[in-house]
Amino acid sequence: YCFTKTNIESLLVGGGRAKLNANIMMSIDLTVPSFNEQVELGRMFYELDNLITLHQRKSNHIFYSWEQRKLDSCFNERKESMPEGELISVTINDGIKKFSELNRHDNSNDDKSKYKKVCVGDIAYNSMRMWQGASGFSPYEGIVSPAYTILSPIRDIVDSKCISYLFKRQDILYIFQKNSQGITSDNWNLKYPALSNIEIKVSSSIIEQKKIGELFTNIDNLITLHQRNYFLK
Repeated sequence: YCFTKTNIESLLVGGGRAKLNANIMMSIDLTVPSFNEQVELGRMFYELDNLITLHQRKSNHIFYSWEQRKLDSCFNERKESMPEGELISVTINDGIKKFSELNRHDNSNDDKSKYKKVCVGDIAYNSMRMWQGASGFSPYEGIVSPAYTILSPIRDIVDSKCISYLFKRQDILYIFQKNSQGITSDNWNLKYPALSNIEIKVSSSIIEQKKIGELFTNIDNLITLHQRNYFLK
């Protein structure tokens, strides 16, 4: 938990495959609460893990056959420009958020003529950070920088909310990393032409996909609720 609150990206060393060696890791300063609070935090996350396991077991009873599909058979690239609209941002930990909710300095261009349109239900991702999980299902219509890639789901083939959770899995992130282009991690990027050739395993039932998306949304809501309840104590 402490490491999720610590920016370690700047401490990575190496060329094409950046890593964090043991000596540097041992020198990292962490801000930690009192011992009693650490115990309470551990209990909270243990309960959350149990909740996730319980919901995953329940979901095992709804599975249909799964099949390999290339992403170009699941999504089209949305290339529409929209110079006016609400600015949204893709975060690694929290998916897509309205920029106005993030309390960040606005570094966007005044000229937004090339900014891309995002529709409700699209998946938007940061082409330079897809391998780190910078993607998300959009509950909003808005605009994003031209540096982003927008995936428009093919109706009746995929449920984009379900696939947005799949895109966060570590094995899928590794595939995104392998397919990213660039010499070093600082300039790796995964544009649609490369992403479109990647194969994923997805349920053949759109109904099941929707159930899986709803399941993980409920888990996210449970986690948020438990975290709020803890910090309100």
